[in-house]
Amino acid sequence: MRIARILPFPLGLALAASVSGCAASLPTSSMKMTVGYTAIGAAYSDLYVCQDQGVFRKNGLDVKLTLLNSSSQLVAALVSNSVQIGAGATTSTAAGAMNLKHVDLRYIALPISRYYLEMWGKPSIGSPDAVKGHKIGLSSPGSLGDAALDAMIKAKGWSPKDVTKVFLKSSPAEVAALKNGAVDAIVTQPPTGTQTRSQGFRKVMDFTGYPAAANAYTVKTDYVKKNEPAVQAFVKSEAQCLAILHTDKAAAIASIEKHSGNSNKALATYSYDFFDPLWAKTPSVSPALVDQAFTVTADQGLGRKPADTAKFVDNSFVDRLSASGFIASLYR
Repeated sequence: MRIARILPFPLGLALAASVSGCAASLPTSSMKMTVGYTAIGAAYSDLYVCQDQGVFRKNGLDVKLTLLNSSSQLVAALVSNSVQIGAGATTSTAAGAMNLKHVDLRYIALPISRYYLEMWGKPSIGSPDAVKGHKIGLSSPGSLGDAALDAMIKAKGWSPKDVTKVFLKSSPAEVAALKNGAVDAIVTQPPTGTQTRSQGFRKVMDFTGYPAAANAYTVKTDYVKKNEPAVQAFVKSEAQCLAILHTDKAAAIASIEKHSGNSNKALATYSYDFFDPLWAKTPSVSPALVDQAFTVTADQGLGRKPADTAKFVDNSFVDRLSASGFIASLYR
């Protein structure tokens, strides 16, 4: 596996890999694409497994995985064609869809329909209610963690002023801030925050009780029109890799160890057990959850909500796989 250099965005702060056998073994007709994701962690195990198990290559794709600095950069990466398919907080891409009138986005697959995050904090924070009045570390405004924290605040009937958000640009920076006392708690996906338990920090809560179109795969409509076979191949790969996650725990844990920023097997296993109930089998995009993302984003004053948010959902690729019996066949 060849690993790309890490470069500053927009050249692509990247963790890129080809499957074993390298480019020379790719089909001559392979379709190249760059897939951007927005945080280090096990939530993107579908992508990791697709690379490690050669699924993209088998479906005629030459895929480069690119780690972006934050969710806020995802739309910019799509607009600049630095990435062709992106996965990140739908609240962030909704803001781009509302404000960039010349950009037409579509959500084509949704592997997880919950906020897949945890809050880890100081030992003195013994419950979610004890978070009130404390500093919470997050990656960036509009990130998945930001939206999840807002969902918690709303559910508890708190004022936004009841917690202080501290934006730190990246998940590793959140961990560092928690360790040095700059914040009292952080919101991250496993195993990033989970690793702090070895330093005496404790899990305050997880956010899986809150539904969300957390990391929907997003494309520009004009890219879909010009590259429909590539998009269909990607969605097919996604369905196959979700099946691997559900049926081959050892392979999933190996990929989590390799790519999620922490090579500790116990943490990788913890992460797998956390995500296994959350990963979809049929990754259809929920129009209701997309509408919710637009509502939340508009309520923050980040744009005017469109009258019809369902137009941003394109389940046609998943629907073809379901109707043909392909997805069902993966679990026989």
